[in-house]
Amino acid sequence: MEVLFTKDNAWLKKWDEFVLNEDKASHLLLSEWNKSFQKYGFDYEICIALNNEKIIGGYAAVIAKALFFKFYIIPFGPIISETNLSDFNELIAQVPIRAKFLNCCYAHITLPVSEIVSKHSYEDLPELSILNLATEGHLFKYVYSSNGLNWKSFDSIKDEEELLESLKVNLRRDIRSSIRKGLVIKELSSESELKKGYDLCLENAKQNNYSLREWKSFKETLLHLIEKKQAKFIAAFKDDDLKGSMFLVKSGNYYTYIFGGTKKEKPDLLVGHFLQFEAMKIGIKENFSGYNISLGGSKGVINLKNSYADFQILFEHSKFHWKLKPFYLRLFLFLNKRLKSNKKLISKIVSIIRRK
Repeated sequence: MEVLFTKDNAWLKKWDEFVLNEDKASHLLLSEWNKSFQKYGFDYEICIALNNEKIIGGYAAVIAKALFFKFYIIPFGPIISETNLSDFNELIAQVPIRAKFLNCCYAHITLPVSEIVSKHSYEDLPELSILNLATEGHLFKYVYSSNGLNWKSFDSIKDEEELLESLKVNLRRDIRSSIRKGLVIKELSSESELKKGYDLCLENAKQNNYSLREWKSFKETLLHLIEKKQAKFIAAFKDDDLKGSMFLVKSGNYYTYIFGGTKKEKPDLLVGHFLQFEAMKIGIKENFSGYNISLGGSKGVINLKNSYADFQILFEHSKFHWKLKPFYLRLFLFLNKRLKSNKKLISKIVSIIRRK
């Protein structure tokens, strides 16, 4: 096995193609997704594992920087193809080696390991002796790491009607009702259309007190993902009036629901149900094995997501870290704990960090 660390565009294109078609992959591995961290003053790189010049695995690393602290963060992975599992230990071992080379004080990984049998996660792995030198869990919380998949299976579902019949009675009722209300689906593509769809999602985020990046900081990432056919931004209209929008990203032979937003009106057009149904229809048309409606959110959002999912593929004993410079790490954790309650001071520090 040969290992390559790169940000070369030719290699990134090959890597993204691997991520789209490798069942164990996640959107967190896509090059454009990781480039977006540069807006925060962070860096990134892709590690590609090769066998006879063919990509067999790898990972995407976010290199988080804060003053004189550096962290090597793998939000998802490393991953490796099933036929090359014998090389998995060696690939994982590259993480602390590379992190030390880059003078990082800490590194962590997120292996997609689950007790649920699925082609989108690992179940039985060979002995990974490198993990004997790591500690379970994550200490750095400022880059999202995956906890699993909230899975709607498309096994044996061939068309829209079979999909509808696979859902709970109340969901079928709401979806049929939304269709009767005259909603029309559209895939957004131009920058002006995408901004309107995104603004609606941003408005929902503010109303429901959760964070979503401002348009100017996410615009470039969103446009590039859609241009490369790695994502879709779909929207629901009635009488040419935007009623709801949803962002989906493709990887691992499935789509993941990232975020969405709807107008709150009376009578209720049930736009959220309409969009989720359309998202699943897209996956079926592309012959995908299922749809990741994603984990997390408010209690109401979690309940809604879980009503669509057949089961959850939760990653267990999957998060490990290495303390590469214990003194620096302890200092960071000390400062982080003391500063958490002082939002004004944190804001000043973040502004300094971003200028570095």
